[in-house]
Amino acid sequence: MRSSRFRLASTAAATVLAAATALSVVTPAEAHTVSPVNANASTATRNVLNWLAHLPNRSSNRIASGFFGGYSNSGFSLSQTEELRTATGQYPAILSCDYGSGWATNNDITALVDYSCNPALKSWSASGGLVTISVHLPSPANANGGGLNTPMGNFADLLNPSTAAGARWRQLQDKMAAGLQDLENAGVPVLFRPFHEVNGDWFWWGNRDANTFKQVWQQMYTYLTGTKGLDNLLWVYSADFSRGNRTAYYPGGSYVDVVGMDAYDDNPQVSGIQSAYSELVGLGKPFAFAEIGPDSQGSFDYGRWVTAFQQSYPKTSYFLAWNDGWGPARNSGGSTLFNNSWIANRGEVDLGNVTEPGGGGTTPPPSGGTLLNGFESGTEGWTGTNVTGGPWQVTEWASQGTRALKSDVNLAAGAAYLKKTATTNLSGRGTLRATARVAPWGSFGAGSQAKLYVKTGAGWQWFDGGTVAVTSAGVNLSLPLSGVANLGDVREIGVQFVPAGGASGTSAIYVDNVTVQ
Repeated sequence: MRSSRFRLASTAAATVLAAATALSVVTPAEAHTVSPVNANASTATRNVLNWLAHLPNRSSNRIASGFFGGYSNSGFSLSQTEELRTATGQYPAILSCDYGSGWATNNDITALVDYSCNPALKSWSASGGLVTISVHLPSPANANGGGLNTPMGNFADLLNPSTAAGARWRQLQDKMAAGLQDLENAGVPVLFRPFHEVNGDWFWWGNRDANTFKQVWQQMYTYLTGTKGLDNLLWVYSADFSRGNRTAYYPGGSYVDVVGMDAYDDNPQVSGIQSAYSELVGLGKPFAFAEIGPDSQGSFDYGRWVTAFQQSYPKTSYFLAWNDGWGPARNSGGSTLFNNSWIANRGEVDLGNVTEPGGGGTTPPPSGGTLLNGFESGTEGWTGTNVTGGPWQVTEWASQGTRALKSDVNLAAGAAYLKKTATTNLSGRGTLRATARVAPWGSFGAGSQAKLYVKTGAGWQWFDGGTVAVTSAGVNLSLPLSGVANLGDVREIGVQFVPAGGASGTSAIYVDNVTVQ
């Protein structure tokens, strides 16, 4: 976060979430595993990285959401996280805390590193969420700290603990390590993001000699991982989109687990963000938008990020929205973003479920027949009944081709329908088929059903193919036409979706590949 943003922090007292279900740490038994650079990383830490790395292979729940909770000793609180929950109905998958308040001064510089947010992070992890930590550190060049926005004159002093700055840098690392060790003792993996926006010129570590910076990062990695024995860290390198040299400071693939970008702009698809994305993805690591937010506080539409992810940044594993005036709850479109089917929120973090490239688990549609509707050209005249949004043509899932039909639904409202009401002649045809699916998010639940139906003749007589259990993998539906009256006058073709008993909340339904044989 740039200097113009870091000073605004909530002063509300910290609220600790009660522990609920434990975070899954089942080792994924997949052919392709993405492992941390630390060979001694804990199982839980390994599973977090492997899960994040595989998310872009999914058709939905493919980008983990994140939110900044504040600075640990200068306003960290869960109040704005609850504000986000109220605005969107969702808790983010990832909660962020910052250990540093580098703009402040203190006779004891280590007092400017504070990890009092740890209890909330532990509870967040126990409730099924993930954790990331950044550090707006004070400048080691100053005995009393401060200097966050003053470039450090001799950055190479950090490499030499015998210098005054180098000794203070070691003290700051020791204080950070104590907080990170406390989280490791509680079994909490951490996406650790030091020296963010290193290619910018607004922090004391920014825009320094690139080779020196790489050595400082590498020494810090060795000290925290080797000397301090921290095996719960995933190392995140984060550049700023608005400056060049985004990869010039990259310390090397042996010292970084995730590459990220900080992107504050009212246009999420501005050319600078797109070019930064291409450069950083090219490093071959899982990619994240490590901070996002608008330039125009209060008037930004966060729904624009949905389009940006889908059209321009499909390899994104997670994003982190900033708080205060830059946060989703204090702008518009937060619900659109956090409830999009591409987004995985807390409660949808399943570390034992990874999807290999080209996978998705979708049931292959039957071949042959005449395609009535494949939704490659739009909604093709289909509408919805008892839906809360749509239908829309989407690219996030398809049983055939690249597009399908989707609507959002309120599960407590009962059966929902996707249908086309138009006269169709199916005389001489034998079987009507379609592929149906429910979203993997929400609580459709085991026992949810779908059926393919038609209504025929002036009396709109109903015929269906019977109920079939429907899941997020997709299911093939069929309706034999031999016993259907008035096949020359089919008035409606549709799919009925019935949630399992007791289902509540929101989800989505899909139809694709409507054919007749």
